This record gives sequence, structure tokens and C-alpha cells, in this order.
Amino acid sequence: MGQWSELLGELLDVIDMHLNSHDDKVRVRAVCVSWNSHLPKVHIQLPRLLQAFENQRNPTHGLYSLLESNFDLLYLPKLQGKLYKGSSYGWVVATDDSPGKTTPDIFVINPVTKVTIQLPPRYTFPDVKAYNVDNVDNEYTFLTPNGHYSMPSSFVHLHLIEKVVLSSSPSSEDCLVVAIYGEFGNLAWCRCNDNGWTSLSGNFIHGNFSPTRGSPFTDILFYKGKLHAMNQREIIVFENIGGPDQKVTQILQTPPHYTSPMYLVESSSGELLVAGRVTDYTDEPAKTTRTTLDFKLYKFDSINLSWTEVKNIGDDMMFLGLNSSLSFSSRKFLGYKGNRIYFTEDPMIFLYKENKIEDSNIGIFNLEDGTFESFPGFKCIPRFLWPPPIWVYDAQL
Repeated sequence: MGQWSELLGELLDVIDMHLNSHDDKVRVRAVCVSWNSHLPKVHIQLPRLLQAFENQRNPTHGLYSLLESNFDLLYLPKLQGKLYKGSSYGWVVATDDSPGKTTPDIFVINPVTKVTIQLPPRYTFPDVKAYNVDNVDNEYTFLTPNGHYSMPSSFVHLHLIEKVVLSSSPSSEDCLVVAIYGEFGNLAWCRCNDNGWTSLSGNFIHGNFSPTRGSPFTDILFYKGKLHAMNQREIIVFENIGGPDQKVTQILQTPPHYTSPMYLVESSSGELLVAGRVTDYTDEPAKTTRTTLDFKLYKFDSINLSWTEVKNIGDDMMFLGLNSSLSFSSRKFLGYKGNRIYFTEDPMIFLYKENKIEDSNIGIFNLEDGTFESFPGFKCIPRFLWPPPIWVYDAQL
């Protein structure tokens, strides 16, 4: 029997023409690279949750569909056992902490097409003095104002790369990659073909801004072509990163009632929002459990440079987690209700594999009445725990 990739294009076109389900069309394009290249692009209706499975066999992952309330099964050995660090434009950023690797990976992967693009490794970040793979459990040596210290690679990759976002699809030449990294939540950037990461600094129009001043950065988002980076006190707006005229064009105060975590979001109508997740922690000997209690939303007034708390988001559906935050109007998606937040656990706080994802930390929050719902057909069972699932969205495959 021949390979699936050898199926005649004319026959493949006929099969695609008779598929009525959008999800079935996505599945056909996920069979192999040649099928995806031959068939016309399809619009993905809503973000999906990429979830790793515990077993080492096929399938290794699943894409959970809100529309069909089930998983599309995927074979992604490159992602098996890796840590998610972000998701933008349909690509997932992941890092590898496999012991004994000379060059520990940081890469972006499209889970549908399976195309992978390497990024510069963690030891090329500005805070690293040296990396020695043979120095087991102390592979990394870090610089500090008072000297240096060593740390194991597993800790570094889990804790000291917090979030990575992309300015566009990494297949485009102008794609910029920005990361929150290190003990102090600093920023660094690179392009896909670079040899290392560069500290985010340069010429600034707002005084003596330094990327290490103030509190650590906690979220980043490309909004209207500019990087917005939020810490507990401020939102810093960067422009022309990597260019000769790189600068900070604005420094905004954060909303008055800061909670952790907080997410920068662009609404479906183009407004800048901040979503604060109200949580409660329970410390136990074996684990720390976090429970999501509420969400607080704030809208930015660009004229008065102020924030206003909002109690609802109308028809919008908001998708929060470690991904670049997303928002869509429910009017475009038959059967979906607006004024809801679809959220998943955030590994920046979910730090240890011994923890469990509780039902209150992944699901749907109804802003109208303050209630929580579970994802239909999605079960928080032990083999679905690590890493926590991440939203994946691209307008086209």
C-alpha cells in the first residue's frame, strides 16, 4: 500500500469538497505536510487547547475543540515532555530540559503542520555567564551584581523562561520574538535566525528607563504593532524593537487594583483591556493549590490615559492562559455565548508537576452572573496534567 502523501491531488480535492464539518477539514490538513500544502487554507473558528498526553506512544497530544467538545489526536514527538512557554499565530513556543543535551532547545512548532523553527538556546540570554552540560545539576552559571551562582537546567527552563510572544508568524522574515526571563522578570528579544537573545534596551524618550527597574514584568502583548509589557506598577510601550530608533513611546500606570496574574488583552473592537485573575492559595505539605475565584476587567481610555473597570465585555469571548491573550466576538460563531472568559492554568504559577489542575483553574467564567462552567467533554484527569494545556489559534492553517 502506498503512502497517504502519495494520494492523487484530484481525489484529495473531491474528499475535501464533501467534508461539511470545519473540524474534519482541519483534520484532513493535519494528516501530512503534502496534504496541507495542496489543499486551500481554511479559517480556524476558535482557539483550541493543545494538551499533552502522558504516554510516549501515538498519539502524544490532542487539540481540544470547543465546537465539537472532543480532542483531535496528534503525533508530536518533538513536543513530548517539553514545557510550553507561549503561543502566538498558531505556533507554540516550547523548551527542552532533557538531561545531557549539549544544546537545550527553545523552538516554535505549528502543531497542525508540524513545522519546527529553532530559537537561540537559553544559555544565550543576557543573564547567563556560562553553560556546561557536563556540570550536572549546575549547568548554568548566572551573573549578578555581586558575583555569580550556578543552577540546574531543569530549574532554569521551568522557572526562568516565563513567557514568550511573537509579533507575527515565525515563517515571516520580520517576526520578532520577545521573552520574559530570569529571576527579575526582565525582557529579551531575538529573531528566528539569530544566534542569541538581546536585552530589551536602547534609546528611550521617557527618561532613563531601564529594563531592570521596578517590579518584574508579568505579561507581554503585541498591541497595534507595539510591544506592551506589564509589571505591577506600569505598562511599558516599546516601538521599533531591534531597530536604530528603538524607543519607549509610552509608560502607563496599571489599573488601580492589581491582582496576580493579570493579562493584557485586545478586545474584538481593538480596545486595550487588562484582565485580573482573583485567586486563593491553599498550602499543603505535598502541594500548593490555587483556586480561581473571580476576574476583574479594566478598559484603557487612550484620551484621558486612565483605566475604567468594566463588568461585562458584551459579545466578546476572551481566551486567557500562557498564550498571547485573545478575544473574539461571539456573533461570528454560531452557538457560542459572549461575555465569557475561557481560561486555562498558567504555568508561571503552576510550577510543580506534583500539583493538580483543579476544575476551578480551567474552564469558562460567566461575567454576567459570576459562575464557572467546565469545558464540555474535557476532563481534568491525571494523565492530562503536565504541562498545563495552552490555547492555540491562527486565522489560517
